[in-house]
Amino acid sequence: MTIKATSALSILAIWAAMIPAVLVRHGAWWSLIFAFLATSAIGVSAWRRLGLSRLLAIAGTWTGTAIAIGSDAGNAWISIFAFLTTAAVVYSIMRRSDFAAGAGIAVSWLVVGIVLATAGDTSGAWISVFAFLTAGAIANNRGRRGRGLAAVVWWCVAGAIMVAADGGAWYALSVAAFLLTAASLGFGDFHLPGRFEWDLLDRDDDGGSVG
Repeated sequence: MTIKATSALSILAIWAAMIPAVLVRHGAWWSLIFAFLATSAIGVSAWRRLGLSRLLAIAGTWTGTAIAIGSDAGNAWISIFAFLTTAAVVYSIMRRSDFAAGAGIAVSWLVVGIVLATAGDTSGAWISVFAFLTAGAIANNRGRRGRGLAAVVWWCVAGAIMVAADGGAWYALSVAAFLLTAASLGFGDFHLPGRFEWDLLDRDDDGGSVG
């Protein structure tokens, strides 16, 4: 049995992010428990090739978590949802080559970290819940390949507004970002028409219904 490089690098990404954060904020030491659990979630199946998409998602998740914790030890509890996100990603049906999906998950968590670091308090830490739900919607998506791209767009828009408005009631935009990502509105399901049909002179023969 061999250990796959993407599994080893995913574990390395977790600790490379979390150790400096905890060194800065000693009170957040217990968040390392969930970093360890995330490591275990990867380690028990380290023989699997996670792929670069999962590596990107995991690295982004824990980097965002570390940014938030490094700004305030009170944000340590978001490591719980970072662990859940890691488990959801590792054991998901996400394709190893779906870089858009990995980027979508990474961006949503990076936005969480940046928003919380900018706010300077812990009142908005609950937006990490919707970053986790976003990750689940992307990683376990079968049909809509555009969800990763949708997450990048909607979470960046929501994050920019939350940072500019200094949080407050605007944290609710994380809910909208998750819902819009899950719906993938305008992404992935649009196809150019294959042909043009001249129907200006056609007569209705379907009882009035539009076919």
